[in-house]
Amino acid sequence: MKIPIHFKALINFFSTEKGGLVTPLSSGYRSEIKFPFEMNSFIAAQTFTETELIFPGGSAAVDITLIGAEQFLEKLYNGMDFELYDNSGIIADGVVTEVYAKYN
Repeated sequence: MKIPIHFKALINFFSTEKGGLVTPLSSGYRSEIKFPFEMNSFIAAQTFTETELIFPGGSAAVDITLIGAEQFLEKLYNGMDFELYDNSGIIADGVVTEVYAKYN
C-alpha cells in the first residue's frame, strides 16, 4: 500500500554549528515533526524532489508524508510553520507551501 504525500514544504536545515546534522540527508529520511499549538508530534517521511542530497545548512522544497497523523491532517494549511527533530534536538524548520487537494 502506497502512503499518499500530504504536503509540500520549504525546509531550512540547520548547519552543524547551529545544532543541525553532521552528514547530508537523502530522500526517504524520516524525522519527528512538531507543529505549533499541537500537543503531539508525528513522523515525517521526506521525499526530495529537486535533489538527491541535502547538506547541513541547505534549503529545499520537500514532499512530506505524515505517519500516524490522520486526526491532524484536516488542520494543515498553507503557510503553517513547523520544526523537525531527531535525537539531538531541532535540526530544521520549515513552512508548508502546498497542501495537496485531498487534505484541504
